[in-house]
Amino acid sequence: MGLSAPATPKAVHRTVPFGLICLSLVTIWYATAGHAPADVAERRSRSRWYTTKTEPSFDDMTIKLRRVIIAARFRPPAPHQASPEETRAVLLAWAAAET
Repeated sequence: MGLSAPATPKAVHRTVPFGLICLSLVTIWYATAGHAPADVAERRSRSRWYTTKTEPSFDDMTIKLRRVIIAARFRPPAPHQASPEETRAVLLAWAAAET
């Protein structure tokens, strides 16, 4: 029972496209919203072997994305954000308007 089923051919063929999509999404996010010039310098200071590093790696991009996601989970809502009750009321109004 401990053995897993062999990968199906479809799963194997889907792995590369899924990986490319993930790589593309992270890279686009970093280029449009996550890039900060200090990222490379900060990484270079933590990793002494990166003395010549001038561009962020994909690993740097995913680290930044994880940090942003985690920070967003613990950040209090902004004062201009709607409360959950207000959001539900708007969604119900939109649903009622569709009928």
